Amino acid sequence: MGFFDRLKNSWDIFKFSFGLIKKDKSLIAIPVLMFASVIALIIIFILAFFAGGTVSNAGIYFWMILFLFFNYFINTFYASAQSWMVHEVVQGKDTTIASGFKRAFRNFFDILVFVFVSIIIKILASGLKRRGIVGKLSGGFIQTISGIAGKLVIPSMIITERHFGQAIIQLKDSYKAIPEIATFEIGIRPLISLTTIIGLFLDFVMFLSFGIFVGIIFFALWLIVMMLFSVYINTTYYTLVYLTLIEKKKIKGLKLS
Repeated sequence: MGFFDRLKNSWDIFKFSFGLIKKDKSLIAIPVLMFASVIALIIIFILAFFAGGTVSNAGIYFWMILFLFFNYFINTFYASAQSWMVHEVVQGKDTTIASGFKRAFRNFFDILVFVFVSIIIKILASGLKRRGIVGKLSGGFIQTISGIAGKLVIPSMIITERHFGQAIIQLKDSYKAIPEIATFEIGIRPLISLTTIIGLFLDFVMFLSFGIFVGIIFFALWLIVMMLFSVYINTTYYTLVYLTLIEKKKIKGLKLS
Protein backbone atom coordinates (compact mmCIF):
# COMPACT_ATOMS: atom_id res chain seq x y z
CA MET A 1 0.00 0.00 0.00
CA GLY A 2 1.49 3.32 -1.08
CA PHE A 3 2.10 6.48 0.90
CA PHE A 4 -0.67 8.39 -0.86
CA ASP A 5 -3.11 5.55 -0.27
CA ARG A 6 -2.53 5.89 3.47
CA LEU A 7 -3.03 9.66 3.25
CA LYS A 8 -6.30 9.05 1.42
CA ASN A 9 -7.31 6.60 4.15
CA SER A 10 -6.86 9.31 6.77
CA TRP A 11 -8.87 11.84 4.81
CA ASP A 12 -11.64 9.33 4.11
CA ILE A 13 -11.88 8.40 7.81
CA PHE A 14 -11.98 12.09 8.73
CA LYS A 15 -14.77 12.81 6.23
CA PHE A 16 -16.68 9.72 7.33
CA SER A 17 -16.34 10.82 10.99
CA PHE A 18 -17.86 14.17 10.15
CA GLY A 19 -20.59 12.57 8.03
CA LEU A 20 -21.75 10.31 10.88
CA ILE A 21 -23.39 13.35 12.49
CA LYS A 22 -25.87 13.42 9.60
CA LYS A 23 -26.73 9.76 10.25
CA ASP A 24 -27.32 10.23 13.97
CA LYS A 25 -27.26 13.71 15.49
CA SER A 26 -27.23 12.29 19.03
CA LEU A 27 -23.47 11.76 18.53
CA ILE A 28 -22.85 15.48 19.01
CA ALA A 29 -24.70 15.40 22.34
CA ILE A 30 -21.76 13.71 24.09
CA PRO A 31 -19.25 16.55 23.43
CA VAL A 32 -21.89 19.08 24.54
CA LEU A 33 -22.55 17.18 27.78
CA MET A 34 -18.82 16.75 28.35
CA PHE A 35 -18.23 20.47 27.94
CA ALA A 36 -21.09 21.33 30.31
CA SER A 37 -19.84 18.80 32.88
CA VAL A 38 -16.29 20.18 32.84
CA ILE A 39 -17.58 23.75 33.25
CA ALA A 40 -19.72 22.59 36.20
CA LEU A 41 -16.71 20.80 37.68
CA ILE A 42 -14.57 23.95 37.43
CA ILE A 43 -17.25 26.04 39.14
CA ILE A 44 -17.68 23.47 41.93
CA PHE A 45 -13.95 23.29 42.60
CA ILE A 46 -13.53 27.07 42.59
CA LEU A 47 -16.36 27.46 45.09
CA ALA A 48 -15.07 24.60 47.26
CA PHE A 49 -11.51 25.95 47.18
CA PHE A 50 -12.44 29.45 48.31
CA ALA A 51 -14.95 28.13 50.84
CA GLY A 52 -12.09 26.27 52.52
CA GLY A 53 -10.30 29.50 53.47
CA THR A 54 -6.50 29.56 53.69
CA VAL A 55 -4.93 26.50 52.09
CA SER A 56 -1.34 25.24 52.51
CA ASN A 57 0.88 24.25 49.59
CA ALA A 58 0.10 20.60 50.32
CA GLY A 59 -3.59 21.45 50.26
CA ILE A 60 -3.24 23.18 46.90
CA TYR A 61 -1.53 20.11 45.42
CA PHE A 62 -4.30 17.94 46.86
CA TRP A 63 -7.00 20.06 45.23
CA MET A 64 -5.09 20.08 41.92
CA ILE A 65 -4.74 16.29 41.85
CA LEU A 66 -8.39 15.86 42.88
CA PHE A 67 -9.51 18.19 40.10
CA LEU A 68 -7.22 16.40 37.64
CA PHE A 69 -8.76 13.07 38.60
CA PHE A 70 -12.38 14.17 38.16
CA ASN A 71 -11.55 16.02 34.94
CA TYR A 72 -9.82 12.96 33.46
CA PHE A 73 -12.65 10.72 34.62
CA ILE A 74 -15.34 12.90 33.03
CA ASN A 75 -13.46 13.12 29.73
CA THR A 76 -12.68 9.39 29.66
CA PHE A 77 -16.21 8.35 30.61
CA TYR A 78 -17.81 10.52 27.94
CA ALA A 79 -15.24 9.43 25.33
CA SER A 80 -16.07 5.82 26.18
CA ALA A 81 -19.78 6.47 25.76
CA GLN A 82 -19.23 8.21 22.42
CA SER A 83 -16.95 5.43 21.17
CA TRP A 84 -19.73 2.91 21.78
CA MET A 85 -22.32 5.17 20.14
CA VAL A 86 -20.12 5.52 17.06
CA HIS A 87 -19.81 1.73 16.98
CA GLU A 88 -23.59 1.38 17.06
CA VAL A 89 -24.13 3.95 14.30
CA VAL A 90 -21.65 2.28 11.91
CA GLN A 91 -23.51 -0.98 12.55
CA GLY A 92 -26.66 0.69 11.25
CA LYS A 93 -28.31 1.06 14.64
CA ASP A 94 -30.05 4.09 16.14
CA THR A 95 -27.82 4.98 19.06
CA THR A 96 -28.77 6.90 22.20
CA ILE A 97 -26.96 8.71 25.01
CA ALA A 98 -28.42 6.16 27.44
CA SER A 99 -26.89 3.35 25.40
CA GLY A 100 -23.48 5.01 25.48
CA PHE A 101 -23.64 5.63 29.22
CA LYS A 102 -24.80 2.08 29.91
CA ARG A 103 -21.86 0.63 27.97
CA ALA A 104 -19.36 2.96 29.66
CA PHE A 105 -20.65 1.94 33.11
CA ARG A 106 -19.97 -1.70 32.25
CA ASN A 107 -16.27 -0.80 32.06
CA PHE A 108 -16.42 1.55 35.04
CA PHE A 109 -13.46 0.02 36.87
CA ASP A 110 -11.37 -0.18 33.70
CA ILE A 111 -12.06 3.52 33.17
CA LEU A 112 -10.91 4.22 36.74
CA VAL A 113 -7.65 2.34 36.13
CA PHE A 114 -7.22 4.21 32.85
CA VAL A 115 -7.65 7.53 34.68
CA PHE A 116 -5.18 6.66 37.45
CA VAL A 117 -2.54 5.55 34.94
CA SER A 118 -3.12 8.69 32.83
CA ILE A 119 -2.64 10.93 35.87
CA ILE A 120 0.57 9.15 36.88
CA ILE A 121 1.95 9.58 33.35
CA LYS A 122 0.87 13.24 33.38
CA ILE A 123 2.66 13.89 36.69
CA LEU A 124 5.84 12.08 35.58
CA ALA A 125 5.89 13.89 32.23
CA SER A 126 5.34 17.25 33.94
CA GLY A 127 8.26 16.49 36.25
CA LEU A 128 10.50 15.73 33.28
CA LYS A 129 9.54 18.99 31.59
CA ARG A 130 11.10 20.92 34.48
CA ARG A 131 14.52 19.29 33.90
CA GLY A 132 16.02 21.28 31.06
CA ILE A 133 15.55 21.03 27.32
CA VAL A 134 16.04 17.26 27.13
CA GLY A 135 13.54 16.71 29.92
CA LYS A 136 11.06 19.05 28.28
CA LEU A 137 11.31 17.20 24.97
CA SER A 138 11.10 13.82 26.69
CA GLY A 139 8.10 14.85 28.77
CA GLY A 140 6.31 16.24 25.73
CA PHE A 141 7.02 13.06 23.76
CA ILE A 142 5.69 10.85 26.56
CA GLN A 143 2.51 12.92 26.84
CA THR A 144 1.93 12.82 23.08
CA ILE A 145 2.47 9.07 22.75
CA SER A 146 0.40 8.25 25.85
CA GLY A 147 -2.39 10.52 24.60
CA ILE A 148 -2.53 8.73 21.25
CA ALA A 149 -2.33 5.32 22.94
CA GLY A 150 -5.19 6.30 25.24
CA LYS A 151 -7.43 7.13 22.29
CA LEU A 152 -6.93 3.57 21.02
CA VAL A 153 -7.23 1.91 24.42
CA ILE A 154 -10.71 3.37 25.00
CA PRO A 155 -12.43 1.73 21.99
CA SER A 156 -10.53 -1.49 22.70
CA MET A 157 -12.02 -1.61 26.22
CA ILE A 158 -15.50 -0.44 25.26
CA ILE A 159 -16.17 -2.08 21.92
CA THR A 160 -14.41 -5.43 22.28
CA GLU A 161 -14.97 -5.71 26.05
CA ARG A 162 -11.29 -6.05 26.90
CA HIS A 163 -10.03 -5.18 30.34
CA PHE A 164 -7.58 -2.29 30.65
CA GLY A 165 -4.57 -4.61 30.74
CA GLN A 166 -5.75 -6.52 27.68
CA ALA A 167 -6.35 -3.25 25.82
CA ILE A 168 -2.80 -2.13 26.64
CA ILE A 169 -1.41 -5.39 25.28
CA GLN A 170 -3.39 -4.93 22.06
CA LEU A 171 -1.54 -1.65 21.45
CA LYS A 172 1.19 -3.76 19.86
CA ASP A 173 -1.13 -4.05 16.85
CA SER A 174 -1.43 -0.29 16.47
CA TYR A 175 1.61 -0.23 14.16
CA LYS A 176 -0.87 -1.15 11.41
CA ALA A 177 -2.40 2.31 11.71
CA ILE A 178 0.74 4.44 12.20
CA PRO A 179 0.42 6.31 8.85
CA GLU A 180 -3.24 7.19 9.49
CA ILE A 181 -2.46 8.22 13.07
CA ALA A 182 0.52 10.36 12.00
CA THR A 183 -1.50 12.01 9.22
CA PHE A 184 -4.24 12.94 11.66
CA GLU A 185 -1.89 14.25 14.34
CA ILE A 186 0.47 16.11 12.01
CA GLY A 187 -1.89 17.12 9.21
CA ILE A 188 -5.58 17.10 10.09
CA ARG A 189 -5.47 18.32 13.70
CA PRO A 190 -3.41 21.41 12.75
CA LEU A 191 -6.08 22.18 10.14
CA ILE A 192 -8.66 22.24 12.93
CA SER A 193 -6.41 24.63 14.87
CA LEU A 194 -6.09 26.77 11.74
CA THR A 195 -9.87 26.99 11.59
CA THR A 196 -9.82 28.42 15.11
CA ILE A 197 -7.31 31.06 13.97
CA ILE A 198 -9.57 31.93 11.03
CA GLY A 199 -12.22 32.57 13.65
CA LEU A 200 -9.97 35.28 15.12
CA PHE A 201 -9.98 37.07 11.79
CA LEU A 202 -13.77 36.79 11.51
CA ASP A 203 -14.05 38.01 15.08
CA PHE A 204 -11.98 41.07 14.20
CA VAL A 205 -14.38 41.79 11.31
CA MET A 206 -17.35 41.41 13.67
CA PHE A 207 -15.65 43.73 16.16
CA LEU A 208 -15.15 46.43 13.54
CA SER A 209 -18.65 46.02 12.13
CA PHE A 210 -20.79 45.60 15.25
CA GLY A 211 -18.69 46.59 18.24
CA ILE A 212 -16.74 44.91 21.04
CA PHE A 213 -19.72 43.18 22.71
CA VAL A 214 -20.74 41.32 19.52
CA GLY A 215 -17.09 40.53 18.85
CA ILE A 216 -16.63 38.93 22.28
CA ILE A 217 -19.84 36.89 21.98
CA PHE A 218 -18.93 35.71 18.48
CA PHE A 219 -15.42 34.68 19.53
CA ALA A 220 -16.67 32.82 22.61
CA LEU A 221 -19.24 30.91 20.55
CA TRP A 222 -16.67 30.16 17.86
CA LEU A 223 -14.25 28.74 20.43
CA ILE A 224 -16.97 26.57 21.99
CA VAL A 225 -18.03 25.20 18.59
CA MET A 226 -14.44 24.40 17.64
CA MET A 227 -13.80 22.74 21.01
CA LEU A 228 -16.90 20.56 20.62
CA PHE A 229 -15.91 19.67 17.06
CA SER A 230 -12.37 18.78 18.15
CA VAL A 231 -13.65 16.53 20.96
CA TYR A 232 -16.07 14.80 18.61
CA ILE A 233 -13.55 14.26 15.80
CA ASN A 234 -10.79 12.98 18.12
CA THR A 235 -12.94 10.23 19.63
CA THR A 236 -14.78 9.32 16.43
CA TYR A 237 -11.68 9.26 14.22
CA TYR A 238 -9.73 6.99 16.56
CA THR A 239 -12.72 4.71 17.09
CA LEU A 240 -12.97 4.24 13.31
CA VAL A 241 -9.20 3.75 13.02
CA TYR A 242 -9.39 1.09 15.70
CA LEU A 243 -12.33 -0.71 14.10
CA THR A 244 -11.05 -0.67 10.52
CA LEU A 245 -7.26 -0.87 10.77
CA ILE A 246 -6.70 -2.78 14.00
CA GLU A 247 -9.83 -4.95 14.33
CA LYS A 248 -10.14 -5.15 10.51
CA LYS A 249 -13.90 -4.58 10.59
CA LYS A 250 -15.75 -3.63 7.42
CA ILE A 251 -17.83 -0.47 7.70
CA LYS A 252 -20.50 0.29 5.13
CA GLY A 253 -19.71 3.49 3.27
CA LEU A 254 -16.04 3.56 4.30
CA LYS A 255 -13.71 1.92 1.79
CA LEU A 256 -10.05 2.03 2.73
CA SER A 257 -7.06 1.05 0.64
